[in-house]
Amino acid sequence: MVSGNISESPEHSIKLEYEQGGELLQVLWELKENGYVLQTIFDSEGGIIDQKLINLKEHDQKEVAEAFMESNDIEPKESVYEPIKLHKECPSCHKRTLVRHASTEKKHSKIPIMPMYDCSSCGAKAYYLTDRYLKKLVVSNRELFDGIDMKEFEADEQKFINELKAYIIRIFASKHVLSVK
Repeated sequence: MVSGNISESPEHSIKLEYEQGGELLQVLWELKENGYVLQTIFDSEGGIIDQKLINLKEHDQKEVAEAFMESNDIEPKESVYEPIKLHKECPSCHKRTLVRHASTEKKHSKIPIMPMYDCSSCGAKAYYLTDRYLKKLVVSNRELFDGIDMKEFEADEQKFINELKAYIIRIFASKHVLSVK
């Protein structure tokens, strides 16, 4: 059994902090409109390593959090809520004032797949993509890649991820969206 700290924000987001394999992870469940909850897993620096939108149907946010804890054998204890922050600087003004776009968006249909950030100091738009999140996107969306791509991925995951990141950088650069380093 793994111990963890659970807390709730004033906006009723539920946050769980726990350690897995020597790494501190944080999970956040945020309510969205029309019966959805956004479940996001962050690394110790606040980078997203997994994100999924869950249709609550006949469940509620607390039941989703409890099911996660049960499936990961986590015993939670109550703690004080502290917001999850990305421990990176804005690529424009270099202040640590990046706010995750998904945290301010209420409509589930407007949640970006790409982890997007807005700087509360200068207003710049940026993205921060961890290799782990990009790998998860590739693995869970294999049907979007042709057989040659998947063979390359299986032969050398890191090389494939680096090439994919280079394409993403070019696409966002053409739209004047900065990459967080």
